[in-house]
Amino acid sequence: MWNNSGIVKVPFLQLKEHPSEEATTVDEALYGMEVLVREKTAGSGWVSVETAYGYQGYAKAEGLERREWNIRKWQKLPKYVVVSPSADAYEIPGYQNPYLLTLPRGSLVGSAVDEGQAGWQQARLIDGRGVYIRKSQLRPLSETHYSVKKEEEILRESLVRTALSYLHTPYRWGGKTPWGIDCSGLCSMVYLLHGIYIYRDAKIVEGYPVKEIPVCAIKPGDLLYFPGHMAMYIGYLQYVHATGRMGQDSVTVNSLNHMDSNYRRDLASTVTAAGSIFG
Repeated sequence: MWNNSGIVKVPFLQLKEHPSEEATTVDEALYGMEVLVREKTAGSGWVSVETAYGYQGYAKAEGLERREWNIRKWQKLPKYVVVSPSADAYEIPGYQNPYLLTLPRGSLVGSAVDEGQAGWQQARLIDGRGVYIRKSQLRPLSETHYSVKKEEEILRESLVRTALSYLHTPYRWGGKTPWGIDCSGLCSMVYLLHGIYIYRDAKIVEGYPVKEIPVCAIKPGDLLYFPGHMAMYIGYLQYVHATGRMGQDSVTVNSLNHMDSNYRRDLASTVTAAGSIFG
C-alpha cells in the first residue's frame, strides 16, 4: 500500500529545481526524514516533494521508502539523530567489521530495545534491519528540543557551538551535510539539530520562527542576512557562514569589524537584516 508520505532511505537525497539530474540542487533531505509526496512525474522516476519545513523540490523516487506499512512502523519508533559529522552503521559492532552505510550529521535512525555492546547503540534502519552505531555519534531526538524562553542562553551557546563544528566543510550549492553545505543549509541545519525548523533560504519569511530584529540588537545564535546570503552571528562582531568565495570555499568565520584581519567589506557593507527566534 502507498500513501502521500515518503521516508528518505539514502544517506542524502537531492531535491532538484526541476525533475532532471542536470537541474540545480535546491536542498538535500537526509536519511530518515519524512517528506510529503505531492505528485509523481509520469514515467520519469521523479516525484515532487515537500519537506517538514515547507521546502519543495523534485527527488528521485527510488530514494524514498513509500510502503505504508514500513512508514507507519518508522513513524512510531523513537529516533536518534546523528550528531557527529558522519556515522557508520554496522551489522556487527566493531570497527574491523564491514559497515552497511554511512550517514551524515542530521540523519535519523530508529531506536531499538537492545542497547548493544559497550560503547555501541543498536538502532533500526528504515527497512527494519538492526544496526550498531557508536553511542558517541548519536543523541536521542527528544534531547535536541529546547525551550526557547526558558533556556535562551544555553540554546544560544549550543547553536554557536554546533555552527562552529561545521568549520572547513566544503561549500556545495544546496548542500546540508558535512560533505558539502551552503549558507542557508548551514544555518537551517544548526537550528534543525536543536529541534527548530527555520526557513531554508537566505531571507526572513512570515510563518517561520525567525523574526526581524535591529542589527544593533543581534546576539550570538541570531542570524545575519545579506543579498542572497546568510550567516550566524557568534559574538564580538564575528559570524560563521558557508561561502563559495574563491580562496575560502568552505564554512569559515569572518568579521564585521574593519580592523580585523578576517573582515569582509563586501558583506559588512551589505547587511540587509538581522533575525532571531528569541524574544
